[in-house]
Amino acid sequence: MENNNKLNFSLLALRVCLGVIFVAHGAQKLFGMFDGIGLEGTTKMVEGLGFAYPYILAVIWASIEFIGGVFLILGIIVKWSASLVALTVIVIFWKVNLPYGFFIQNGGIEYNLLVIGGCLPLIFLGGGSWSVWDT
Repeated sequence: MENNNKLNFSLLALRVCLGVIFVAHGAQKLFGMFDGIGLEGTTKMVEGLGFAYPYILAVIWASIEFIGGVFLILGIIVKWSASLVALTVIVIFWKVNLPYGFFIQNGGIEYNLLVIGGCLPLIFLGGGSWSVWDT
């Protein structure tokens, strides 16, 4: 396999893996799927984090996760999609997980770092030539 094909396959695999995770998380927050909390629960969670306008932020947050995940899978505006997904994870890193240390079993930042690290190549390189529409 040529290096260019290896790169494109790697970017596709990364996009699909991250995209599936965020479609599932977004579906939990928006629609209550997969034993999720739905939009009402997401609104309460955002309110508990001390943000103003919790319903609006809950819709934006859950939509970024769900639509951003779909866009990552398909390879649509990948740099922007990965940037928005990473931004939401950074906010959760800061507002929720940071006080609990590193390991996920203690509520720590381990998962957040993994997602941010996965988003960085997509932010810098885009989705590769096996994308539907990448800028």
